[in-house]
Amino acid sequence: VVSTQSTGAQLQITSVTVSGSEVPLTAAHAGTLVYILYYIYLYPPVGFICLPILAAMDYQAHEYWNIDCENKMLWLLGIHVVSWVAQFVGHGKFEGRRPALVDSLMQALLTAPFFVFFEYCFFFGLFQDLHHEIQREVYRNQRKQR
Repeated sequence: VVSTQSTGAQLQITSVTVSGSEVPLTAAHAGTLVYILYYIYLYPPVGFICLPILAAMDYQAHEYWNIDCENKMLWLLGIHVVSWVAQFVGHGKFEGRRPALVDSLMQALLTAPFFVFFEYCFFFGLFQDLHHEIQREVYRNQRKQR
């Protein structure tokens, strides 16, 4: 069941009923859906692995947002800032490279997290043929740059 709200000529979907529970639709849900569909489009096997993980992250973020916490925004802002600082320090100190954010915002926000999912898949032994093919290509590119 989809609940709607009519505002003049515009129709807005405000919630969806899933298993008897009404779930409000938010911009975060729409954003998560964009990520999931984009990842499935890019590489379906990993995209479908991402689906339950991203859906669970979206659910937990929504649950956290709804709890009553005195300094919730301060905590969220602090975590966000610390995460970005760690990102830049990690790239500079451990990789010696600049973060993808410097080159392309879309790459940093959409594609880079997808590669993290790939790294986890490779770590857990999935898609080893693809992993070896990528490693060979990286090695060839590194040799060309020397």
